[in-house]
Amino acid sequence: MSTRFAKAVIDRRWLVIVATLLVCLPLSYGVKFLSISQDSRAMFGPKNPQLRAFEELEETFTRVENVFFVIAPKEGDIFTRETLSVIENLTEESWTTDYVNRVDSITNYQHTVATDDDLFVDKLVPSASDLKKEDLDRVREIALNEPLVLNRLVSGNGRVAGINIDLHFDGEGDQAVEKAHWAWSKKEQLMREHDWLDVYVTGSTIISASFAETGMRDLKTLSPLMYLFVIILMGLLLRAVSGVVAIVITTLLTLIPAMGLAGWLGVTLTTLSSTIPVIILTVVVAHGIHLMVAYYQGIRNGIAKTEALTEAIVVNIQPIFLTSVSTAIGFFSLNVLADVPPIQQIGNIVGFAVCLAFVLSLTFLPAFVYILPNRVIASSPRYEPYMESFADWVISHRKNLLVGSSLAALFLMAIAPLNVISDQFSKYFAEGTPIRTDTDFTDQNLGGLYSIEYSLDTKNSQGVTDPEYLVTVEKFAEWYRQQPKVSHVNTYTDIVKQLNQRLNEDHPSYYTLPESKELSAQYLLLYELSLPLGLDLSNMLSFDKSASRMIVSFPSLKTYEFIEIQENAKSWLKQNAPDLLQEGSALSLMFTHIGLRSMIGGVKGAFIALLLITLALMISFRSAKMGLISVLPNLLPGATGFGVWYLLSGEIGFSFAMVLGITMGIVVDDTVHFLTKYLRARETRSSEDAVRYAFSSVGVALVITTLVLVVGFSMLGISDFKMNSDPGVMVGIVITIALIFDFLLLPPLLITFDRFIYRQANTG
Repeated sequence: MSTRFAKAVIDRRWLVIVATLLVCLPLSYGVKFLSISQDSRAMFGPKNPQLRAFEELEETFTRVENVFFVIAPKEGDIFTRETLSVIENLTEESWTTDYVNRVDSITNYQHTVATDDDLFVDKLVPSASDLKKEDLDRVREIALNEPLVLNRLVSGNGRVAGINIDLHFDGEGDQAVEKAHWAWSKKEQLMREHDWLDVYVTGSTIISASFAETGMRDLKTLSPLMYLFVIILMGLLLRAVSGVVAIVITTLLTLIPAMGLAGWLGVTLTTLSSTIPVIILTVVVAHGIHLMVAYYQGIRNGIAKTEALTEAIVVNIQPIFLTSVSTAIGFFSLNVLADVPPIQQIGNIVGFAVCLAFVLSLTFLPAFVYILPNRVIASSPRYEPYMESFADWVISHRKNLLVGSSLAALFLMAIAPLNVISDQFSKYFAEGTPIRTDTDFTDQNLGGLYSIEYSLDTKNSQGVTDPEYLVTVEKFAEWYRQQPKVSHVNTYTDIVKQLNQRLNEDHPSYYTLPESKELSAQYLLLYELSLPLGLDLSNMLSFDKSASRMIVSFPSLKTYEFIEIQENAKSWLKQNAPDLLQEGSALSLMFTHIGLRSMIGGVKGAFIALLLITLALMISFRSAKMGLISVLPNLLPGATGFGVWYLLSGEIGFSFAMVLGITMGIVVDDTVHFLTKYLRARETRSSEDAVRYAFSSVGVALVITTLVLVVGFSMLGISDFKMNSDPGVMVGIVITIALIFDFLLLPPLLITFDRFIYRQANTG
């Protein structure tokens, strides 16, 4: 049946080519309908608990997006007319730009002063250029002793100042990227005009835009470079231009229609989607190399073109089918990552591409390569003798290899769980890049990169004036202030305590909460009437005054540290204020949790895929024992790969969630091709000779595939963006380990346990 199929493809090659184009070209047209979302919220599913808490917070207060400028004189502190003038001008200019809700800085901080029963609220710095020395000393004294400002808008040593710009976007277009470009341009302008200043810019909008732009830059630069290296390396190893051209065309006819189908279905891509072309490349290249190596081996052995191509299809149809089924299972298994829609999206698009690649690799690829001119002639084998010698060495040393590779695998698997899940989003960018430099400087001097926000709701209008409620909020804030690594706690109770002190002759003993609800309400009304437009309390209190907002800021934390303090805060609320019990929310917290969920989901999906793949191989080989034998070379590369990563780094995160899914296809491809060739020969030969046949017939293809893909993925390793570089390196490690185990562990296993497994095994 396989032979009839192969002959039909060759005999009707023009029909196959035309039919392929008629199907693929309309699908490809859908690419024009694709759109890319820059919104970081697109990373989260609608049922994500942190996203729900975050959206509830935004409904009560304002949308949480910001740009944060940091001003640092190269000499001295910020309390000079020149530096304060720069801060004042930037503050005023920022108000006039698009998408701005609010701007807070040391110059427009609303300082309160009371005279008798009158409360006066004004900017801390009304006009920086007019300040005298005594005025500067007064500003310094107030700023460095004001809890609402210290370690939020000015550092403890007074050498660094921050300007926070709260933003709102309506979700249309690339508004966040547009605002980020404005901030970057403003930073360059300030440093150009004031060479005595260092200026840094960060914030959620800047980080989100940097994620998007860095991912897209890699897609436009490193990905094409990767493809170029893959093409060159295939040409050098295959030594056949027509075969390389056919593989490249087949790759394009798989990739573009797959993306086009997503466009027709109205799929909105994210920055993570930049990995899709790379993943599809691995699948098609693997299929193509196996087919072309078998084809050109036949021609170099003196077989006619038609017979060589027919035989290449026949011997590869089963392993390509099994590889495609197992790879599709691997990618569709990514749907278990219910909280990460972009990864589900990648799994579904690539899963479809895998199915399409299976069809095209066995139809279009051989039909197309057949019509191309062939300049490969009969010649003595070039690589096969080396494979035969290597096979003899493996067979003669099989006991030592079995023991050695098993011990190595056990050791690497034992240390793999020692990797720590740590998603510090600022460290996704390489040291020395502008975003990393600016973010690290801000983190070291002002902290606040990470935050947890709470909407502390009384469920009653004007409930924030209730003394018992205020006492509870103050106790919660004080608990947080006592925790290590807390940079700042911003809460409404600090404003109330300050007002109480100001309206009681500024006596320190009155820096406490008022004891009556009436007095709290009077303070609130008096303060709100004194505030200028745009700097009211809408960012701290709900419209009906039923809830107040608490913002707890931290420096950059590791995943387990951030989650630990969040859980401790939940425990405090549960014990001391059960009516206010909640998760807490913030973009940084959402990404911390999603990194952990993604890794757990990725491992879960990989095990589900491995189970289904094993069942598929058992059915195909008609042998439960052979299916179980295949588990080891399929399982070990991923498990031991993380052991190698522990030795190299020891930290993993969100970017590793898809590594097992990406590598599953090529890992299974190596195993399936070796096993099918082994079983094909084992029907008439001894186990040792069957191993020799497997090495000589498929060993070269496995080496070429591994070399091509490892070199290709290594190109991603030079990226400045760890979301691309770390997976690129890790995929290369896993693919290399897969080849090592297929060459050094699988043959000794097959020979050693041959009498237990071969009686049931069959080529299917």
